[in-house]
Amino acid sequence: MGNDEMLEKAVDTSDLAAGGLLNTQQSNKYIDMAVDSSTMIKEARVVRMRGPVMELDKIATTGRVSQLKTEGVAPESLAEPAFDKVNLSSVEIITPFEITFEALEDSIERGDFEDTVISVMAKQTATDLEELALLGDTGSGDSYLQGLDGWRVLADESHIVDFEGATLDRAGLSAMYRALPDAYKRNHSDLRFYFAPAAIQDWNDTFADRPTAAGDVALTGGAAPPYMGVPLVSVPVIPTDLEGIMGYASGPKLSPWPTKKVTRW
Repeated sequence: MGNDEMLEKAVDTSDLAAGGLLNTQQSNKYIDMAVDSSTMIKEARVVRMRGPVMELDKIATTGRVSQLKTEGVAPESLAEPAFDKVNLSSVEIITPFEITFEALEDSIERGDFEDTVISVMAKQTATDLEELALLGDTGSGDSYLQGLDGWRVLADESHIVDFEGATLDRAGLSAMYRALPDAYKRNHSDLRFYFAPAAIQDWNDTFADRPTAAGDVALTGGAAPPYMGVPLVSVPVIPTDLEGIMGYASGPKLSPWPTKKVTRW
């Protein structure tokens, strides 16, 4: 058997015990790398499903559960939580790539080259997953985005504040925050404003023009000032060229994104 035949045999992933697939430990590590490299997905709940379909139990209250107490008198009614289920249906996504033994031998990184490639692929997978989570639309002309209805589609039935093409400023953020139901403001630390980078830059520039310490921080710092203590997060995956989006001062057809719950503009 010649060298070419031996090399071809060595890199034929179908001959591997796992068919070229990552084992459970490798898969979990790859998922962790992809999630950690994302912007929005790492702030969402990530569930590792053991099958294509899964049910998650949900418990909540439907209103007041407390009542005045009278000594020696039993309560007229008992408080009961409301139980529900969330049905999860998975969409299969694959990131196919292979590394030949020859590439491992020729690389100056040697055995570490495999880890480098996996790291690069995990970061791109994070971008791809975030794109699907945000822009997924079963009616899309993009075959990849047809996989599911993402947050943008689902947000169309939520509390909407239309900026009508205005530049992101305090008035706009105030309208978004006010439109958010008070029930979601209880866990204030969980809230986020998600925007395209151009919108974040405009909000940051409104502070940078001020001759104050806050202006210096906005001009030289890497994070935009929060509003009402809620962080503004720049998400590069949020598009700026979607059809039907009003023009925006920093670029045509900017598509801003919702706060973390139900409000968007």
